[in-house]
Amino acid sequence: MTKPREKTYDELTAELEDGKKKIRQYENREKMLRQKLSREERRTRSHRLIVRGAVFESIVPEAKDMTDEEAAALLRLALTSEPAREFLRKRAEGATS
Repeated sequence: MTKPREKTYDELTAELEDGKKKIRQYENREKMLRQKLSREERRTRSHRLIVRGAVFESIVPEAKDMTDEEAAALLRLALTSEPAREFLRKRAEGATS
């Protein structure tokens, strides 16, 4: 049986530097993937908000001429009405079942 040869200091240093380089590459790749995911989540949220705004304007065409504060007040009133609360309550119960 032959004894494995001992590595020199320079070989070990080179291995260590190579390992550090690979770690930096993986960390950079992780950072890029997180940024890509974040961009995709923002794009999805923006799309959802645009679609919901369009639905709101299609139901209440006058909303196009309202200020943001007026539209928010209208939505608050609509969502705090008894039929709206009942709808949301039933929806929440259905989600927990």
